[in-house]
Amino acid sequence: YVLGNDDDGIPKTPEWASTKCGVSEWTIKALAREFATKTTSIAHFYGGSMIRGPYSHEPARLEACLLGMQGLGGPGVHQMQFTYAGMPRYEGLAGSIVWNPEIEERLSMPLLSSMAAWQQQLIPKVLLNKAIESDESLSFTGSGSIMGLTEDQFADYTYPLPKEEGGSEVHMMWMDAPCRTTCWNSGNETEKVLRNPKLEFILAQHPWLENDCIFADMILPATTTLEVEDIVTNVRQGIQFPNVMLCEKAIPPVGESKSNFEIVHEIAKKMGMGDEVLEGATLEDIQKTVFTNMGVGEKVTWEEFKEKTYYLYSVAKDWEEDKPGFRRFYEDPEAHSLATPSGKLEFYSERLAKEFPGDEERGPMPKWIEKGETHDERLSSGRAEQYSLMLISNHSPWRVHTQCDDITWTREVMTCKVTGPDGYQYEPLWLHPTEAETRGIKTGDIVKLYNERGIVLAGAYVTERIIPQVVYIDHGARIDPIKIGEIDRGGAVNTISPNRQTSKNCVGQATSGYLVEVEKLSDEELEQWKREYPEAFERERHPDSGLCYDTWVEEGDVS
Repeated sequence: YVLGNDDDGIPKTPEWASTKCGVSEWTIKALAREFATKTTSIAHFYGGSMIRGPYSHEPARLEACLLGMQGLGGPGVHQMQFTYAGMPRYEGLAGSIVWNPEIEERLSMPLLSSMAAWQQQLIPKVLLNKAIESDESLSFTGSGSIMGLTEDQFADYTYPLPKEEGGSEVHMMWMDAPCRTTCWNSGNETEKVLRNPKLEFILAQHPWLENDCIFADMILPATTTLEVEDIVTNVRQGIQFPNVMLCEKAIPPVGESKSNFEIVHEIAKKMGMGDEVLEGATLEDIQKTVFTNMGVGEKVTWEEFKEKTYYLYSVAKDWEEDKPGFRRFYEDPEAHSLATPSGKLEFYSERLAKEFPGDEERGPMPKWIEKGETHDERLSSGRAEQYSLMLISNHSPWRVHTQCDDITWTREVMTCKVTGPDGYQYEPLWLHPTEAETRGIKTGDIVKLYNERGIVLAGAYVTERIIPQVVYIDHGARIDPIKIGEIDRGGAVNTISPNRQTSKNCVGQATSGYLVEVEKLSDEELEQWKREYPEAFERERHPDSGLCYDTWVEEGDVS
């Protein structure tokens, strides 16, 4: 395939690659020499555009092949989620992927509902819009859960399940992470789905008025971690100093807010199920259960822990004797085989070939996918004649998804917000000076980026820190719809991302690496929108922090 000795007959040279990715061929050659002549490991964390774009599984698999050519597991040759695999072993802690794996199911199951495929009926988030909109049943392969076993990607699912199997269409949505419109794919379509008559009621509970809250019928204010008595297990993802911490209230709950646990319990009481939720346990009883399940009780007494309020796990005295990464496999691949059918690193996956014959988007061997039935989002596409720029979107350094988007002092930074000539604080859109010049755009202008899925407004940030033919905007801005499902003023770029999964048989998201066009917004078009959608421009806004609570929420008696 690399040499061109296959069906396409195209050698995959640096010159060929340069036309695909926009990186100069000499830079590609320099990187290849650097990679080949030095000991190389590849470390990842969650997020980033590389793993959240069309066909993003292909570069991930190619990385494994490159490392295999150097001897996977050899000294310094690893591929890892770096905070899981890069930290030493700790005494009394059996694992740190989420928590101590010995924690009991009663406590772990609520979180695992969104991380592992255990439910009888489920919908991958990337297929939520389609599932609710369609009048037909939906069949798909794999749940998309981030902690699903390898087998899950070959499992067939149907939504809804037949009634005799306990299946039902979605009638109500209850959410405590209300960021579907901005954190996942095709937010414009989601805005329409959240108004679909099939959804008879939407309940949100949240400390902040995050995006999807504005589509809720009722919002129950939840406390922050500063307003509750709690116990937290700070061991996930290999932090430097794993610990369990007893949290005390720093301030009393603001207004009528309650903790997430209290909200669930109060609703359960209304349904006559309050005792089933508590199971006779007090808050301290639950804290003690976590304390015991985390193995802390083997090191200190509850009274000692309660007085000190935290416990730090100690690094195991013999941690240096542990083999790093895939070292055991490297030293003895027969005795320490990988979790593949052959037990080896597979450049060609017999399992994919068997389970998905004819899948040209994720075949048995990783390849460059120009386009397919799921996506046509390359600059080589005929669509690029109309949408000539590749949009890249990453997590912002200024916020966590949408949370913290209203902090006044960070909004003063130009890479956080660009104040337009109308005084509105827009999300910055990075573009190269050559692209800006051809479009008559300068820093500070209001621009619109768009494709067939909608329009997003932004503030121009012209810089040579981005290459031509590419534009960049942070993910996670608060939505501010001018027209629901079509035009957004807040800069929520996921509203125009593809309404498709990663590839045909892979239910991941594709929210970066897709085609858009950018134009300077004309005064005439802005004035036309003001005439057509006056309510969108009359919303109450704070000059420094953006949209206000009163913009969206109507007071009401919920007793």
